[in-house]
Amino acid sequence: MDPTLVYRPDIDEMEKGRDVEGLIKALDHEDFITRKNAATALKNVGDERAVEALIQALSYEDWQDSYIILSSVRESSAEALGKIGDKRAVNPLINAMLEDVDENVRWKAARALGDIGDRSAVEPLTEALKDGSWHVRKDAVVALGKIGDEQAFEHVADALEDDEGHVRKYAALALAKIGDEKAIPYLVETLEDDDTDVQWKAIIALEKIGDPAVEPLINLLKADNWHVKGKVAEILGNIGDERAVEPLIRFLVGGKKSMNKYVRGKAAEALGNIGDERAVEPLIKTLDDKYIYVRLKAEDALEKIRSTGKVFWIMQYDDGEISFDYPTTWEVTENMDETKVVKGNCANSALTFSINRHEDTGDISPEEFAEILKNVFLIENSKIISSKAFKTEDMDVYRLLGENPHKTSNTKIMIVAFKKRDLLYYIWFSGEPEIFNNLQGDMDLITESFRIQNL
Repeated sequence: MDPTLVYRPDIDEMEKGRDVEGLIKALDHEDFITRKNAATALKNVGDERAVEALIQALSYEDWQDSYIILSSVRESSAEALGKIGDKRAVNPLINAMLEDVDENVRWKAARALGDIGDRSAVEPLTEALKDGSWHVRKDAVVALGKIGDEQAFEHVADALEDDEGHVRKYAALALAKIGDEKAIPYLVETLEDDDTDVQWKAIIALEKIGDPAVEPLINLLKADNWHVKGKVAEILGNIGDERAVEPLIRFLVGGKKSMNKYVRGKAAEALGNIGDERAVEPLIKTLDDKYIYVRLKAEDALEKIRSTGKVFWIMQYDDGEISFDYPTTWEVTENMDETKVVKGNCANSALTFSINRHEDTGDISPEEFAEILKNVFLIENSKIISSKAFKTEDMDVYRLLGENPHKTSNTKIMIVAFKKRDLLYYIWFSGEPEIFNNLQGDMDLITESFRIQNL
């Protein structure tokens, strides 16, 4: 028969309309290309009404060897059955995995068995680990990992010695899923594999095991390979076990400090994820690292630790004439202006401050000093909410709190002035009321620690 005269149904339209019955009929069409397209469409639709027809299409017979395209029909049928997940397909898929002459059908059948997850497939899947095609062995080991039955443990452990790296790396991941802690010694040994990708998968598998794998992972920080060190540091941070804190700190400071910027950065990142306060001081020192990659990782880590609320740390500003403490979350910079000597901000500049200097003020009394500050407030059209004068050590101190109303929002302002002999400094804080209130403790730290040093 002239093939151009054969009626071919519109498979695309059937798929769009989810015409399962029509696709089932097309799966037995006399035109083999139509069968192939129908099998692919049924895979995409994923309807259990097609299970029996797909099982039939999956079946291999010797005469099909003369028509290569029929192997594509069987491939798509296997994939469709895995997607549908009906257990009626388990035995037919096992037969296809073990007996089909086409390796693509066999590995897709193995994958489908993993998707269905029926434990009756475990023993046949272990048999498939002996298949001559590494593609089949790889998908068999992945399927065993998905099913997670312990009876497959030794077989998957043996697959770590497979000649093909793709099989070994997926065996490492599968072993962690099946054996959990029991897999640790096998995975540690696999870290010596010649294939770097296999090593990575073994490390990832150890991460999935979690806390029981921490000590072996810490030992891996001694590895010569800097890629391995960096990856292990990252995984220890993801696990979050505090046993890793001191070994990771040693990568940042001290005699064992890593010479590799990637390792230092990953160590800083991991310490931030763990969130232990022991890491704060080393991370602060790391803010001076010569590489911006490492500095940014340290900065992010400190912010993560600070955001937990478990720890609080401070920095000190000292220019020889004034000094004060401030939280590391504040940005503080010296200013070359003779009057405005320091500028700073916090919370993405939602709150700003400046420190202003005036000299030759020795003849100004505390009362006059207070009036000057009030006039500064009024010049700025600000409303005074409260004021207070007091002494601290050898300085006269005056504090004003107020707000500057705008059409759409208010700005809260606090001025704290310090006078010592003929020197006058005042700190000007300004910001959104909510942010202002939330950061009151930070501002108190700055003002309460402020000192004009001995003149």
